[in-house]
Amino acid sequence: MKDKDETPTVIELSDRRQTPKELPAFVSAEPDPERERLREEFWVLMSPLMEGLQEVQGTLLGLLIQLVLPELDGLPLRTIREDIREVRGLPEEWLREYEARLGTYPARLREAEWLDEHAYPLTNDLFQYGAQDSQPHDTGALMERRVYLLVDGRMVLVHVSGLWKQQSGFGWDLLTTPICAEFIEPVQAVHHFHFPRFVSELRNILWGQAQPAGAADADRSRRQARFLAVVAKLSEATAAYVDRIRRAAITSV
Repeated sequence: MKDKDETPTVIELSDRRQTPKELPAFVSAEPDPERERLREEFWVLMSPLMEGLQEVQGTLLGLLIQLVLPELDGLPLRTIREDIREVRGLPEEWLREYEARLGTYPARLREAEWLDEHAYPLTNDLFQYGAQDSQPHDTGALMERRVYLLVDGRMVLVHVSGLWKQQSGFGWDLLTTPICAEFIEPVQAVHHFHFPRFVSELRNILWGQAQPAGAADADRSRRQARFLAVVAKLSEATAAYVDRIRRAAITSV
């Protein structure tokens, strides 16, 4: 029972919360046709920058791959499994324990037969989270994406997970394992990674071995000349494209 002498609680009107019935009803506004038209017009204008350029780059990448592909037969390639599931400086049991916590999908992926195919690692990006601020013997997580070129011309994008440990000096111990993968087309590859990275690495393959003799020498020379011709035309077209964009940007200010 309340004390009859107790001072009643006073609620200031400015502090009072609205009841559900008093709250304003938010009704979705009717779509504005003019706004929708401008939005569609914008994305049509953006299409050459976002899709058209990548489509052309993907076509050129596919052509350059075909010129380079015969060179893979003479390279000491590792299998994708050997390259991607490894331990450097850490106990082997750490890898098994780590993989046991990743779930059933990565476990199924590790049984894929294509992992035993020989392939060339074209490019990658690696993120060692926290490594820039680490101290000796610190450990942390890493994520990586790798694009491999198989000897039959297919490309596969593999997502990698793992652990890092900083050594007492400068350097890292690592363990890595695949967690997701998909076969991709060249146009998808240039969506994930910059086109010049692929061109540079393909050039290294085509010019990286000792020049063969006889017919093989003539064939490689032909492919090298074709490779350079494609890159030269691309460079010329890109220079003109950049110049037009620069002039457009200046005149639009």
